[in-house]
Amino acid sequence: MIQKWLKYFKKNTIKIKLDVVKEAIIDYRSDGKELMRKLAEKYGLDIENEKDYEKLISRNNKEIPRKGELSKRWNYAFHGCECGFYNKKYKQQVEVVLSNNPEFGHINSWFLLSYMNSTEKYKKEIEGINWQQLKPLIERLYQTGEIESINE
Repeated sequence: MIQKWLKYFKKNTIKIKLDVVKEAIIDYRSDGKELMRKLAEKYGLDIENEKDYEKLISRNNKEIPRKGELSKRWNYAFHGCECGFYNKKYKQQVEVVLSNNPEFGHINSWFLLSYMNSTEKYKKEIEGINWQQLKPLIERLYQTGEIESINE
């Protein structure tokens, strides 16, 4: 089955290794979880505690700004059902889907591509790829069980 996907991408002169996508997903999930943990800690909360987590993400909680500075390097902004993090120095972007705490591991191909394009380690690997082309590779990793599916 992988050969079928590789042929498709070779026809379109786009080459990306499945193991690179897998590694990026693992890093993306790890970075997202760590950033959410730090955001909660900034406000004296614990993402593992359901009540604390609800306080953190609640739009009605006026004690926690919907956007702001997480640290000297990172900004954050809640939007919709996500929280976006932006590294001011490296211009890295990490989007976290808020509905699956404390893992924050739902993979959206648009957000993963944004992460890979803004992460030095993956920039060259992802050149010429768009989110629609990345999506079947993510689905393939879920189907083979190489990446655990975490639903929204």
